[in-house]
Amino acid sequence: DEGKKLSTNSDASGRYHSNWLNMMYPRLKLARNLLKEDGVIFISIDDNEVENLRKLCNEILGEENFVSNIIWQKKFSRANDATYFSTMHDHILCYAKESKLKNENGWEINLLPRTEKDIKGYSNPDNDSRGVWTSVVLSAKSGTEKLKYKITTPSGRECYPPDGRFWSVNYDKFLELVKDNRIWFGKKGDGIPRLKTFMSEVQSGLRPNSIWFHDEVGHNQEGKQQVKSLFEGKGYFDGPKPVRLLNQIIKISSSEKDDIILDFFSGSATTAHSVFESNLDDNGKRKFIMVQLPETLDENSEAKKDGYNTIPDIAKERIRRAGKKLKEEHPEKAKDLDLGFKVFKL
Repeated sequence: DEGKKLSTNSDASGRYHSNWLNMMYPRLKLARNLLKEDGVIFISIDDNEVENLRKLCNEILGEENFVSNIIWQKKFSRANDATYFSTMHDHILCYAKESKLKNENGWEINLLPRTEKDIKGYSNPDNDSRGVWTSVVLSAKSGTEKLKYKITTPSGRECYPPDGRFWSVNYDKFLELVKDNRIWFGKKGDGIPRLKTFMSEVQSGLRPNSIWFHDEVGHNQEGKQQVKSLFEGKGYFDGPKPVRLLNQIIKISSSEKDDIILDFFSGSATTAHSVFESNLDDNGKRKFIMVQLPETLDENSEAKKDGYNTIPDIAKERIRRAGKKLKEEHPEKAKDLDLGFKVFKL
């Protein structure tokens, strides 16, 4: 009504990619300025613009600050009506304001907690006083002839590295490891030697993988169901992000419990919902800033019929209802949780 175009960029436009780049460039420029020195940005994108986005980020954020292109499995069922491939993933580009590789004060990733499945891989069959352990192969792909020495097991069996491989330590180091009870020859003492790795000596958590499967961080249908659960069965949005996906991002990126999380394409405000959950989980004081153009809703849409005029109208109500639900489900933990927010219009 003010003559400013707020509609989605149409792929029928002759300047489709140019329009998108012109829209993204100033936002990314501002985002970089707003990031603190050890800050990080995650950008979700599909195949259509990922190549252009990568070039844009390299220019604005610096190619040396690229961290990863995370693959998120956003769907779990096959689309058999696809023209070519059934697309089941999105990309999440991750860039640090300052890479740890270039600046020791740069962004440092948080480790993920070990799951029960990870812990199940550890045991203590020889009652080692250092606690539970797992074992890894003692051979390597490359090395010198000196690393092809003979090892005699406690049962008297003679072992050499597998064909084309080498022992990963020299003979003197191997003897040290045996003396320190760090070599496992199997319960009967006749197995190929393996190196013991104790849980008490490894990192307290796990490095995140670059592929995030839907069973770990959720999928689009889960995101839609979460919105439905807040709005009496009405989804309103086609493919909102699941809260678990944003929880994962906050978990690995937010080193301080009073960080500010900014989402300048906030849509259904999943990020705000996730900040509430993250604070509930670790007694944090994180704050969020959600930014969204006031895109008007289709006159025939379910949301419009229910009295919502714009996307931010639904998002604001989603934040209110998410906070209310957390208080109802976790009355004790949520009693001191800050669930308030302010709304500004530019």
